[in-house]
This record gives sequence, C-alpha cells and structure tokens, in this order.
Amino acid sequence: MKHIKYICLSILFIALNACNEDMILEEIPKDFTTVENSFTTPANFKASVAQLYSQARRYFATGTSGSPDDLDLLLGTDAGWQARDFKTNVFSQYTAFGSDNTDVQERWERAYKIISNANTIIARIDNVQFSDETQKKTLLCEARFFRAYAYRSLVYLFGDVPLVLEEISFPRRDFVRAPKAEIVAAIIDDLEFARANLPDVDNVEENGRISKDVARHFLAEIYIYKGENQKAVEVASEVIDGGKYSLMNSRFGSRKDKPGDIYGDLFQLNNQNRKSGNTESIWVYQVEFLTLGGYGDPIGDANFWERLIGPEYNRFEAKNENIGVRTFIYESTYHAGRGQGFFRPSTHVTHGIWKNVKPQDFDNDIRNSDHNILRKWWIDNPLSKYYNQTIDLRTNSKLAYQTYLNAAVIENDSNRKLYPVFLKYTQINNHFSTDLMTGSANSLTTAQAALATQAQKDLIASFGGVGPMMSANARRLFTDIYAARLPETLLLRAEANMNLGKKDLAAIDINKIRTRANASQISGAEVTIDFILDERLRELYLEEPRRLTLNRLGLLYDRTKRYNFYSSKNVQLHNNLYPVPSKEIQNNTQAKLTQNDGYN
Repeated sequence: MKHIKYICLSILFIALNACNEDMILEEIPKDFTTVENSFTTPANFKASVAQLYSQARRYFATGTSGSPDDLDLLLGTDAGWQARDFKTNVFSQYTAFGSDNTDVQERWERAYKIISNANTIIARIDNVQFSDETQKKTLLCEARFFRAYAYRSLVYLFGDVPLVLEEISFPRRDFVRAPKAEIVAAIIDDLEFARANLPDVDNVEENGRISKDVARHFLAEIYIYKGENQKAVEVASEVIDGGKYSLMNSRFGSRKDKPGDIYGDLFQLNNQNRKSGNTESIWVYQVEFLTLGGYGDPIGDANFWERLIGPEYNRFEAKNENIGVRTFIYESTYHAGRGQGFFRPSTHVTHGIWKNVKPQDFDNDIRNSDHNILRKWWIDNPLSKYYNQTIDLRTNSKLAYQTYLNAAVIENDSNRKLYPVFLKYTQINNHFSTDLMTGSANSLTTAQAALATQAQKDLIASFGGVGPMMSANARRLFTDIYAARLPETLLLRAEANMNLGKKDLAAIDINKIRTRANASQISGAEVTIDFILDERLRELYLEEPRRLTLNRLGLLYDRTKRYNFYSSKNVQLHNNLYPVPSKEIQNNTQAKLTQNDGYN
C-alpha cells in the first residue's frame, strides 16, 4: 500500500488587498502537498485509505516505537505491569495518573487524526470520477470503517467525546463532548454501511484489507456495549456460521514440521493470512518485513514486541552465582531473542488462569504448553555454577514481587530479568540471519575467556560453541498481528448470549475454543463475565487491547484491584475511563470541553 503524508498548515493572518483576495484564496498550490491537490484522482484516494490502514496498525499493533509508550492498553490492568519500573510507573501508581499523561494525549490525538483523514476521504470521494464504481464504494466503506474504529477506541477510553462526522476545513476551538449514545449510534451507522457494502472475504484485493466480516465482528462488540445483545448474537453468527471461517485444528504453515502444536502455529511467520490456510483469521495487521503495507526499515520502522515483552535475562545472575558471571551467556534465539523487560505478565496470567477451572488444565491446555509459554530456562553459560540446569517457572508462584522457585538457584528479580514469556509475539528459534551475530558468535567474549579455565574452554568447544548471539536487530518482530480472530467472535457471541440469559449457548461457544486447546469443558452454570474475561486472557493474551475490553465493561478498576499486585494499591473507580487530555481542554477556548469525574 502506498502512503501519503499530510501537512498541517498553521493559521496565517495576512492582510489581503480586497480586489485580489478571492483570486488568492482560489489558487491551488502545485509545488507542495495540500488537501486540494491531493484528492483529484482515484489513486489519491487509494493512497489515503492505505494511510488509514497504517494509522490503525500503529495505533493497535503495540510496540512500533521500540519504547513502552504504546503499552498503555496493557499496563495497569489485570494483564500485567511495567517490569522495569514496577514501583514507580504511572500505571502502577495510579495516583500520579492524570490529564497530562502522554499516553492519554497520544490515544486522543492519533484517533482524531484517523477520523480527520477518514472524513476528508468521505467528503471528497464523490468529486472524483472512478472507472470502477465497486472500487469507489469499497474505499468509501473502508474510510467509514476506520472512522468507526477510531471512535470505538475513543468512546471506550474516554466516554463522551466530540463527534465530528464532516471534514473540517478551518481551525476550530469550540468542540463539546457528545453523549456516548450519539457516538455509539455513529459507530453503528458506519459499521452497518461497511457490513452491507464491503467485499466478501474471498474477494478482498490483498492481505490485510477488511471484508464484511471485519465490520460484523466489531458490530457484535458495539451492539453488546449498547445493550442490544440479540443483534450482537445475530451479527456475530453471520461470521461464525457463514461458512468462511473455522478454528484451525491441525498443524499448518511455515513450521508445521517443527516441534510445536496447532495453537503455536497460529503465530509463526507467514501463518496469519488466509493464503497460509489459516481459516480463523478475520483481519490481520500487515507487519512482516519488506512486505507491501508492512514495516520496511530494519531498525527504526519495526514492531518491537519481542523487545518489550521478553525479560532482560542476559543480565540475570542466579543466587550464589560464580563471581563475575551472568547465568545466561547472552541473548539467544532459543530464549526468545533480545527482551528488555518492559512488560511483564501478571501472576494471574502466568498461573491463576490456568488452574482456576480444573487443576489439570495447567498441564493439559496447549495454550500453556512449553511451545507457547517459555517457562523452562536452560542455563547455557558454561561458566555458570548452574550450567546445563533448568530454571522451571511452571511451579506455583508466590506473591508477584517474589521469586517463583528454589531460592538456592534463582535470584529475587523475577519482575524484569526472568519470568514466563508468551511466545506468540516472539520468533523463538526462528529469527532472521540478520538477527544473529557473526564472527565471534560461537565463542566467549574477551571478559568471559579471561574467567574460563582450559577445561571449560574445551567443554564449550565440544558443544560447538555457546550458541548464536543476538544482534540489536533481534528486538524486532515481523510476524503479522491479528486484529480480529474467530475465537474472539465466539467469545463475543458467548458474552451476548450470557447477557440474554442463554448460558448453555454461551458455554457451547466457549467449549469450541477450549476443545481445540485440550482444556476441560464447562457447563452453562459456570459462565460468568469473569470466566469470559479469563478465557480471553487464555486465548487472546497480548492480541487483545486489554484496557479497551475492561473499559467497555466498566471492569478496569475491579479486575486491576484483584489481579495487579502493584496497581491494586492505587487504582480508583474513576480510572475506568481515561482523563480528557489537558492540552485539548486548554486549546478549546471557544467552548467548554469538560473533564471526566475524578480528574483535574
């Protein structure tokens, strides 16, 4: 997909001669990009819609900046916490969280940029003649979908927000917050239009483009939010029962002949799009390296999930370790790359959700298998006191801030340096050659060699060296990322049926997912919103923007209070919504943009 750049023009106060004013205002610049000269051909609109895809991907496909800034939809929830600054991070210390927070400002600004760009496309597309009216209708549908997609985020995060459904061609400072009901009505109107007019999934032009079923998936969610659960069931059923999708139940794709299981296959390189045979993929953000519409720059323009979610194990030192020795030799592909411990899963995620249905699920549920969560850490440094032993994090956890296992072996930092890693957003044993160091990759560093005895050096040599050291590039992730996957549609229909009092039907949908995972079955009596939220963690962890789900349900406070060891001390009921950014309130000088309750 092509991308175009938009230029923000400042307000210029120019004294114009009256006789020339109209002529000057009608001139269209030709030597730089403006709205007037950018929307004159069908190709312009195709490029503009491609930009909407890029904006949406960067809004939700967390980690594009290589920093924890994009993790606000996970931090400070039941999903986990900031592992590097777990005591001081703003999402651990909610008392310090307010309207000046940069994450809050970015969520607001970036959503309204999507809306602004979509409004421009919608307003101008009828001014250009298309030889293919179907293509024109599709582009219009895509623009309306992304406008709805942005408003969905805004209404869940902020509640009442300004509703802008027309192109703004002049500076405005008079915005007011529209009631949630009006926002939801606008979202439904756009999504229903997309549902009616987007192409069928078999007829989309290229990987990553949306179909009718993408609109249906998010319609089901917004209908639940509105309280129209029967409509949610009906529209979700169009996806589930439409004959286009099914849960994957046999090994497939790029690593089907390697050790693993079907759940792990869903997240391997090249396995997300339908062309791979993946029948549960509904919509996929295109992230793969040098792929059309994906990320191109090997360093600056990449997805950094692997860096953000993996622990900084290369700095870990076991208790009573040999002096001057780090327990792991360095970052390695079999230990999930070059993590730096920005986001750590909560104890509820690493242990609680796997045992709170039936105890045997911890061992039987393939989503918790060694192929999908790295819990067994092989000590690979021949200089370590514990060389060739394994630190096994599958055992019962203690309090979240404490170590998991065997005080004689493991040191007390299991927040940042060693914890279970969900492998769906890593490329374990599957990195590009550019991720691996050459030259001294299979030998000790100078400092290590100085510590090693000849016997140790001989031992290392007998193993063929110490393994592939990771380069700085290894922090990247180039696996395409799911924006919507069939199990979530099933869980949405289950939620809607539960709300309708049809818990037995809800259990049937949930059990479809659990059967594929080899987990125990549940009865209708066991279906609660807590169960569904835990099942979302088991199936959709890291895929799901968790804060959006909890905010949608008004349960951010409740779940964080119960399951986030650090944030639970300070999270308050009003944190179920973000504050309106102070910058927006201050700049809106011609009307009052009110603040959410509980914030200054």
